[in-house]
Amino acid sequence: MPGSDLQERGERSDEQVSGAKVIAQALKEQDVRYLFGVVGIPVTEIAVAAQELGLRYIGMRNEQAACYAASTIGYLTGRPGVCLVVSGPGLIHALGGMANANMNCWLKLVDYIASSLLGQAA
Repeated sequence: MPGSDLQERGERSDEQVSGAKVIAQALKEQDVRYLFGVVGIPVTEIAVAAQELGLRYIGMRNEQAACYAASTIGYLTGRPGVCLVVSGPGLIHALGGMANANMNCWLKLVDYIASSLLGQAA
């Protein structure tokens, strides 16, 4: 079959993969198991894609708490914890947790998601 031949050679198929799924797959390949963030666009899209791959997303009330939680998971498990934040205030609120993890040499990744442009998906 022509379709299976393309897949065997590693060439692209006609199926499009969203950016959220690409991010989620990359996180899974880095042995990430937990993601923290504030529910909202575009964080929710990444969280859903991550959950489909078996990663655990935990919604928080603010980015500062999410960032500290990601730091703590990194410390407790030895695997990077992930904090998903959006541009602007989301990133600013995560700075305290980022500084804390940096000073303690704890594993953590802050995934900064820029707000999408009007009419375009993130």
